[in-house]
Formats: sequence, structure tokens, C-alpha cells
Amino acid sequence: MERIGMLQIVFRSQLTRLLSYTDIQRLCLVAARNNRRAGVTGFMVECGGVFLTAVEGETREVDETFDRISRDTRHDHMKVVYSENGLERRRFGAWSMNVMFLDDDAFWQTVFGSGFSCDELLSNRALEPAFALGLLAMAYQYACAQAKMEPHPSGTKPGRIPRIGHMFRR
Repeated sequence: MERIGMLQIVFRSQLTRLLSYTDIQRLCLVAARNNRRAGVTGFMVECGGVFLTAVEGETREVDETFDRISRDTRHDHMKVVYSENGLERRRFGAWSMNVMFLDDDAFWQTVFGSGFSCDELLSNRALEPAFALGLLAMAYQYACAQAKMEPHPSGTKPGRIPRIGHMFRR
């Protein structure tokens, strides 16, 4: 059987009510466990209740995961920013899901050499595929480096469950 490749969906959504860091971390751990069972990996960034999220894996599993996420009433204003089918490898394969809080000043200073207002996520710029993918990729690389993890793990079962210490925040 010839392998078609994997599907990646990147989307933006907004919480219907603000949650604490701890509540978002719990939400991430539940997502990570669900994703791991489904063979899906992903990464998300958050600022002020707005998320950019990438999920990836085999097409059927990603479609089912995305469908489940889109029915979750804790968020709305969900918009697909980017979708690509036929990926040869995972771009966010270290964790089954992890979150990075973009109010982390160290991230902006380390990666960009200056401060930045994560309020950009609230703007339409977050809906531009190049911006969304670039921001997710830079945050993911930073999170992997801080956690001392390989961003593209080898092996048959990618996607670890993150530790709370791997969910970076100020």
C-alpha cells in the first residue's frame, strides 16, 4: 500500500471565556492524551485567549481530531489558516500537543532580539499562512530547545505527553 503522506491543519481560535494558565495547561494535557491515542501531533501558542494551533498526522485521524476540536464550546471564531496534505514528515512531532504562552518575554528577546506584543495574534495578521506557520515554527523550536528535546524525533511513535515545565510561560 502506497503512503499518501500526512495532513497538517493550522487554525486560529479564541476562548469563549478567559482561562488561567493552569486551566490551559490542563486543557493541553487532555488534548495531548487524546492526540497520542489517535497518532496525532501538534503545537499551539496562546496569547490573551487567542490560539494558533497546528495538528498533524494521518489524514483520517487529523480530520477526526479537528472535527472534535471544532465542536468544543470553550472556543469560537475558529478559522483554518493553512492546510496541507501529503506531508512527508511531521513538523511538530516532539509532542502529541504542547502549548507555549506568548507572553513569555524571554522568547521574544531570545528569538527576535527585542520585545513584541503578542496582541498581533488578535489581528488579521495571524490569519496569514506565512505569519502563522513562521510564528508556530519559531515558538516550537524555542520550546524544544528549552526542553532539551529533538524537534524532529526519530522512531515509530512520535508525540510525547508534555510535562508542565515544557509549557513555557513568563
